[in-house]
Amino acid sequence: MSLESLPDDHEAASNELFLDTSIHCSRLKGVLFTDRIDRVLRMFQWIGTSTYTKVEFGNVVLANAEYYLRKLNELGSLDATLSFIGNVLQHRSHRSKVTWSFNLLRSHAGDGDAERTMRAKASLRRLLKFGTSLVERGCDKPLEDGTRCSWARKAVHRGPRGELSWKTPTCKRSVKLCALDEFFVQHQAVFQRIKEAVDALPEERKTAQLSGFSDVIGKAVEDPGILLDYRTGCRRLADAIIAVDSLKYKSLFSQNEKESAILCDLLDQVFYYLPPNPDRGVLVQRPRASGE
Repeated sequence: MSLESLPDDHEAASNELFLDTSIHCSRLKGVLFTDRIDRVLRMFQWIGTSTYTKVEFGNVVLANAEYYLRKLNELGSLDATLSFIGNVLQHRSHRSKVTWSFNLLRSHAGDGDAERTMRAKASLRRLLKFGTSLVERGCDKPLEDGTRCSWARKAVHRGPRGELSWKTPTCKRSVKLCALDEFFVQHQAVFQRIKEAVDALPEERKTAQLSGFSDVIGKAVEDPGILLDYRTGCRRLADAIIAVDSLKYKSLFSQNEKESAILCDLLDQVFYYLPPNPDRGVLVQRPRASGE
């Protein structure tokens, strides 16, 4: 199981490609990412994803866009907002806000701070109005919807004064809003294989996320209903849920190297990896089942 550079004469295993959340997010990161994403997408006729990726897209991109818009309104200045994010926020605690400020705020040109501030506000409002539909716009329908996630169907919230906001899921098992417990039972054997694969890894390869998969799956085997609690169940199993939703696809595209490499190998999928460093291009991992 190893990653190698994607050759120019690479032939896809099928005409369908599944995108995980990281690729939807990276489409907003500029040409160093979008050019490489487009290179991979051109090899396929059908681009799919899971409805669950809309929830994660909202938690990452839309939540940050909402924060920036609120800060712009509070400070009344793009320059002041960028200075606050770069110099006041603790990067260790607010890594996502700092990272996404480069992608969602720094590209606004204009004659002076006032014009750039106006353009930044307009851009963020437009992004929030599109909301999670941006995920759907980049894929072919229907999206995989094994969990029937109700939060994925929610639009960005519009407040009484017209303010736009993304709400992080607050789902509880006491009010059943999806079929994640049923999805888990239906695919329990696959989830169990994921747990066994994670448990068999050397300790140095077990990321916190992978260890979380094992922990939650072990508990869900005894009580699938625990998954309906977002914070302690559903959220901790997110990438594994998306992976199981991709079962019918032979190829998956992701920026999550450590987790996706293991999941794709387990599920006999070709893994296309988009490294943060553009000098590395695009990498590919073929499943062991291919014999290569």
